[in-house]
Amino acid sequence: MIRFFVVLLVSALCIAGIVLIVHELHWIAKIPSFFYRTLAFLTLSTALMYRYLFKVNRPGVFVQLYLLIMVVKILAFGAYIFIVVFTDKLEAGHNVVFFIVCYFIFTGLEMFFLLQKIRDDNAA
Repeated sequence: MIRFFVVLLVSALCIAGIVLIVHELHWIAKIPSFFYRTLAFLTLSTALMYRYLFKVNRPGVFVQLYLLIMVVKILAFGAYIFIVVFTDKLEAGHNVVFFIVCYFIFTGLEMFFLLQKIRDDNAA
């Protein structure tokens, strides 16, 4: 579990570093206005959801719980994006693209590590 948190934190720092470097090189005109808040929100929510799912030891319950958490995650993230878009309409496009990119990266990491856990549980 610690390995996931380390990889998640390193990924968040790499994303932040890449965006800041790309901005310094003038490859992008502006950093999204919700850059730090979005990165922190996605990192913390992914960590909390992974921690909760990691502790589930029953396969039948795990699948149902994972699906329930995905629905809650989509609703919560949709509400967050709704707030971001209506708070800063001029930068909405940049904020949404940044959110989606981070969402896919973090969800991919979460799925990769959860699949490893399931394989390890089935092997034991």
